[in-house]
Amino acid sequence: MDAATYKKIIRELEASQEDIRPSDVILFSEPLRSALNFVIRLGRFSLSEFIEKLEATREQGTRISDLLVKRNLFVVSRFSNPEETFFESRVSALTRPLSRPPSDIWKKID
Repeated sequence: MDAATYKKIIRELEASQEDIRPSDVILFSEPLRSALNFVIRLGRFSLSEFIEKLEATREQGTRISDLLVKRNLFVVSRFSNPEETFFESRVSALTRPLSRPPSDIWKKID
């Protein structure tokens, strides 16, 4: 990725502090839009896969993914290790945790 495209993507991501929802992806410029569409559909992906779709350097991809984690579109996966960082996309971009259903839920359904 050339320097001008990288700077444009960083400006787009830093323009707001609000959470990014999957529906907001269409507002981004290429190649970020295509890369985000791809990884959101995957759900769980590695930094290497994201960088490959962006056609960016590792440093550029890391900076972009950090901003996407900060804006709550990605979450760093528990499967990450020192060699590779894995992410999970937030389908709904909700920031509140989901609660477990009550243990007697099946009795209520039957």
